[in-house]
Amino acid sequence: MKKILFVAMQMSTHTVRWINQLSDAGYDIHLFPVNHLPAHPDLRGVTIHQPFPIARPRHALKQWAKNVVLRLMGRHPATPPVVPCPVGHVYGVPVLTRWMPYLNARRMRLGESDQTAPVIYGPRVLGALIRKLRPDLIHSLEFQHCGYLVLAARDLLGADGFPKWLATNWGSDIYYYRQLEGHRQQISRLLRSVDYYSCECERDVGMARELGLTAPVMPVMPNTGGFNVEVAARVRFTHQPSKRKLIMVKGYQHFAGRAMVALEAIERCADLLKGYQVIVYTASPEIHGRVDELREWLKIDIRLLHHVPHDYMLRMFSRARIYLGVSASDAISTSLLEAMAMGAFPIQTNTSCCNEWIQQGVTGMEIPQDNPHVIADCLRQALQNDALVDDAATLNWTTVVQRLDERILREKAKAYYATILQGLPAQPALEGQAGTTDDSTGIAALSVMS
Repeated sequence: MKKILFVAMQMSTHTVRWINQLSDAGYDIHLFPVNHLPAHPDLRGVTIHQPFPIARPRHALKQWAKNVVLRLMGRHPATPPVVPCPVGHVYGVPVLTRWMPYLNARRMRLGESDQTAPVIYGPRVLGALIRKLRPDLIHSLEFQHCGYLVLAARDLLGADGFPKWLATNWGSDIYYYRQLEGHRQQISRLLRSVDYYSCECERDVGMARELGLTAPVMPVMPNTGGFNVEVAARVRFTHQPSKRKLIMVKGYQHFAGRAMVALEAIERCADLLKGYQVIVYTASPEIHGRVDELREWLKIDIRLLHHVPHDYMLRMFSRARIYLGVSASDAISTSLLEAMAMGAFPIQTNTSCCNEWIQQGVTGMEIPQDNPHVIADCLRQALQNDALVDDAATLNWTTVVQRLDERILREKAKAYYATILQGLPAQPALEGQAGTTDDSTGIAALSVMS
């Protein structure tokens, strides 16, 4: 059975949705996390490799005492909960739970850029795992936290005998970070080192080649997989788009998010929003005060929606007339695809690759990142033109069925690995500088901290 080692953000929904596509593909799947935070609860069928076993002596003692009492009372001890993902350990030296936040706080640079990683989840530990596991393929999901980490481990172990490496870029990994010199150098070196490359925008393929990519490019597809179109069809047709009274606004305000610009555009449309509710989801703390101002001074019915399950978000989009996302950088916005699937009219910044999915003025609108006047004009059109939003919903549904059916994308994802792994020989032992994994001495674990 072929082994695939994912280096990925274990708490990310994107990671879960991608890896779960391989649940029945017959691979031995492993994951090296980027920090000590728990894995996403929906992750299944993956061995998660932590640096050390976690010792919880107080918890173990309390559980032992509780079980003794239960037995004395003639009752059976509680069955331990089923762990969805087995856990492996790179080193055998146990660490107390309370030490983990402190160990995780000690960080190291990963290369030319200022990107850092926890030392205990750094390249030496990953290198030791690679030597121990000997995967047939390493797949890094995202560049700055995961791809840079694999690149640093490859530098330690050497290119000769290093497993095949598939690197996937998410969101702003290239589009934004190529503008920063340190990151540009590191991205370029990464792209020259990988054996295979994948992304979700044709735009990114061109940029990757400009930065030195010569490796084969896998078929372009969304990094989050697709939708169950049968379920989506039942949900989306509950409310006709032109009859809906909800507007969904992405609330990120950070290096890429421009929620404040989106809210200024909402303010400029206040005269049309009577009877509408505006929902700002995944809102950054910086915009909370601005939302309160719009509610209190302009009497706009605007509310914050904090982290909710994915199914709940889809139901919200199925009630929305318009989706508005403003950012300085993105790939395919997952929210854009969700809006298209649920019949909401998408208005998205042209800093994403939305032009690969929507037709300007017909199935959606591309907007600039820094011009609230233009964005407000687009909002006004979508609020006042019922035929526009209804016709767009019909056309976008055709796109969803053709390009976002999860059954089609699942097979497409499986084909990635079948293409790469077909005919690969067994992995030889790696010679490199990563510490030994001899658990009996603990030398390797100590060397990680040096």
